[in-house]
Amino acid sequence: MTSKNLCCCAEQIAMAAVPKQEWCEPYDLCTALKEGTIFPCLNLTFYKAPLGESSQKPAGDSPDAAQRNRETAMTRLMEVGFAINDLTLYLDTHPSCAKGLSLFRQLSEERLKLLADFAGDFYPLTQLSMVTGNTDPNEYGWTEGPMPWEGACI
Repeated sequence: MTSKNLCCCAEQIAMAAVPKQEWCEPYDLCTALKEGTIFPCLNLTFYKAPLGESSQKPAGDSPDAAQRNRETAMTRLMEVGFAINDLTLYLDTHPSCAKGLSLFRQLSEERLKLLADFAGDFYPLTQLSMVTGNTDPNEYGWTEGPMPWEGACI
């Protein structure tokens, strides 16, 4: 290491301290997705965004019943997927937390079922759901649903 890489400041400018997160009862999944975390104890006032409605608005005419059903299913998949990702971050630092592990298993099982149901009712969303859903086993299933830019789920 050369002297160019060394800090030559005589004073210490800042020191970070991050307290270890403890388990707290998670938000319901709809609230978690809106708040950006499943853990209310991490939603500190300094970082907390004002409560409000989703900025996502339906495009064009009001959706028909099939579209609303697909939207409901997709929203639940997003909520569960988000919670799994947030919980994974928690479990990275708390690998033996029984409540966290239990919720992770429960949500993972729910996500697999939701993916299979969505593939059976609409079209596959993942490679796995082409196997677990009721898609045609004689065709590669990506052509069954609309492309993301075609506005299937708004």
